[in-house]
Amino acid sequence: MNLIDVLIQQHRDAEALFEAWRHTPDEEKPELCLRLAETLTLHTTLEERWVYPVARTVVGGPHIDFAVEEHGEMMQLLSELLRIRHDARRRDATVRQLEAVVAQHMSEEERDVLPRLRKMDSGVFGPSSDEIVRSASDARSEAMRQLETSAPV
Repeated sequence: MNLIDVLIQQHRDAEALFEAWRHTPDEEKPELCLRLAETLTLHTTLEERWVYPVARTVVGGPHIDFAVEEHGEMMQLLSELLRIRHDARRRDATVRQLEAVVAQHMSEEERDVLPRLRKMDSGVFGPSSDEIVRSASDARSEAMRQLETSAPV
């Protein structure tokens, strides 16, 4: 699977988690908050470290700057979500906000960025997609620690 396919699969995984949210009992939602945070943090890390540097030259800096701003908004919402994950009312409102930001971001990316990157040689990203995902997973662990530190339970 190439890196663009990995990103698109991660989009589908995020959509599935948001759909699962609607059918998950309240007592299981704190755990689902963690899964959302892990999934979106991995995706954000992968994009910012490996995809966006290439995308800046292919798609253009202003478009990628906006995508990075959206990531910042997502990370703020994830931090808030982890902090309030045991407060059902506030948690559900935050997930709705997060889902709206993520859906907008994924739509723009799949429309404007990924098709143009798919035309590039996969070697332009450096390591293989498996190596990139492994490295992003390690970085995600650190990002999750930072999120959890800024979001006491």
